Amino acid sequence: MKYTELTKQFRQFFELPLTPVAVKFNSDNEPNIPHPMRYCEIVRKAAAFGTSYTCSADDMSCASAELALGFIEPAYGEVYPRVKPADTKKMTVEPLDKCEFEPDVVVVVGTASKLMRVAATLSKVKGDMVNARFKGEFAVCGECTTIPVMENKVNLSLLCAGARMFSDYRNDEIVFGFPMEAFVELTESLKEESITKALCGCLMDDLPARLVEAILALGFTKGTDHFLGRFGDEIVRLYIPKDESGKSSSITLHVPVKFKDADNAKGSKDVASCLFEEPMNYRLRDNWVDVILLIDLHEPIRRAAMKTEKFNALVNNGIEVMLDRVAKFKRKTIQ
Repeated sequence: MKYTELTKQFRQFFELPLTPVAVKFNSDNEPNIPHPMRYCEIVRKAAAFGTSYTCSADDMSCASAELALGFIEPAYGEVYPRVKPADTKKMTVEPLDKCEFEPDVVVVVGTASKLMRVAATLSKVKGDMVNARFKGEFAVCGECTTIPVMENKVNLSLLCAGARMFSDYRNDEIVFGFPMEAFVELTESLKEESITKALCGCLMDDLPARLVEAILALGFTKGTDHFLGRFGDEIVRLYIPKDESGKSSSITLHVPVKFKDADNAKGSKDVASCLFEEPMNYRLRDNWVDVILLIDLHEPIRRAAMKTEKFNALVNNGIEVMLDRVAKFKRKTIQ
């Protein structure tokens, strides 16, 4: 199947028991719903049991879903969120790993703890906070299907009473809705294991005060899970990643380079691959290229930071190398 490996990779990385669900508006499939069902029920059955459904307006047992998904226009006033114009004739919902068509939306059902990891990884991939819009109504249909397809945004929902009462969603489950392109971008970034780990910083509360002071003395300020500093014309982030045993013996420096648009960023790939070789790396992210340098301290970071002169030299030299390479990269790519 077209998306089998993509689904497997996503589920294994985030340890999800339910499969992501592909949603296609106005698909070529014929309706096969055995009896009228709620859209949120269709989604959860597809995620939990691997069933595939194609439904029309006549197959919807929930008026909210009919409105949100664009089967009908509202009779009175405006409704948000909803598909505009209301030209949906039928929809196909099926497990992503069985999907042969190009989905419009991917819906992910999971516990709060599992989807917390999805949100944290998504935030690092996008380089920004995950903004969610929800109100406890129109949850799976509106918040996790309509908003992703109409606004091209990832959205998170805490579900609604209908989903929990009638569609078998568990008390600890929540739902993510992804535009297909965003889901692919997130999942493919999971292949970049070195980058994913490198940009997974320790929380500041986990670090000893002496280590924090040593890094602040280098010209950084403290964030939530990284340090931030301006060096010359560049903003440099400093992360302290943990290894599999939970210990830290390295530092990651990160500099984002902004391009006019995503096409220009992609066009810089050949230059980036030549300039940013091990122990450096890079990642394309929309209209950005993230430049990453991993500094191996060869000992626990707490101990390394106590050797002030050597520690400062390692970090400052890393910053100098980063800035030099980034400057060359900009000269060759950004006019």
